[in-house]
Amino acid sequence: MLSLEESYALCDKITAERARNFHFAFSVLPKERYKGICALYSFTRTADDLSDDENDPGKALENARRWRETFDAALAGDTSRHAIMPAVADTFARCKIPPEFMHDLITGTEMDARQNRYPAWADTYLYCYRVASVIGMMTIHVFGFDDPRAIPLAEKMGIAFQMTNILRDIKEDAERNRIYLPLEDLAARGISEAQFLACENTPALRKLIQFETDRAWAHYEEGQALIPMIYPESRDALGSLVAIYKRLLEEIKRRDYDVFSKRVSLSATEKLSLAAGMAWKKFLKFGS
Repeated sequence: MLSLEESYALCDKITAERARNFHFAFSVLPKERYKGICALYSFTRTADDLSDDENDPGKALENARRWRETFDAALAGDTSRHAIMPAVADTFARCKIPPEFMHDLITGTEMDARQNRYPAWADTYLYCYRVASVIGMMTIHVFGFDDPRAIPLAEKMGIAFQMTNILRDIKEDAERNRIYLPLEDLAARGISEAQFLACENTPALRKLIQFETDRAWAHYEEGQALIPMIYPESRDALGSLVAIYKRLLEEIKRRDYDVFSKRVSLSATEKLSLAAGMAWKKFLKFGS
């Protein structure tokens, strides 16, 4: 069992190594808020790994069950079950984060063990909500906010982030026989599951990606009103993160919606540029 300081240091290390997009944005936060974000990220990263790294669905569900128990025990005072738990429990207490958000996240990781297809947009939306929106809602508790409208806006932003991830990772997910986009959207364009999984750069598939990209963009545009609701010292972090993810969508558009030939990503220089100074404000057309 690590001390609280050691636990936070471990969370910092995990975030720096694993959260390349997030870490560029988080680095501008004040120390205490940065520590809390790292604790949240480390928990959610571990929860995701426990699901994704296990090929046996039954074992993945058992891992999720144990991780849920570890979380509940930590909030009840027993932080000895995992080295990051002292930091996680402290963050939840300090920032008054509702525990049900983390329970929803764990349920989202269980969805990956139970299904690899999503029939309708409502199903994909629920998945995105559980694995991303609830992270956004927990994150703004660390960032600080007073306006209750921030919660539904964080939900919208989380949907946008996760849809960006889904679009970027289509080929990798297809190799694991996973289709996160709604099957109803494939059917509406005459695309079979086999054609989708083949990931060939066809006009029909690019039209599908364009539709889903526009859907994600609309959620960014709606959720962007969240930024001024966050405490001033955290706005650069959130604004930078939104700018980085919206820039990924722009890159998908620039490639004429070809997410199959090469994985969409940004250079470290470009991420640093968007995270620095007023660059994110200019990119998002957010004041001056």
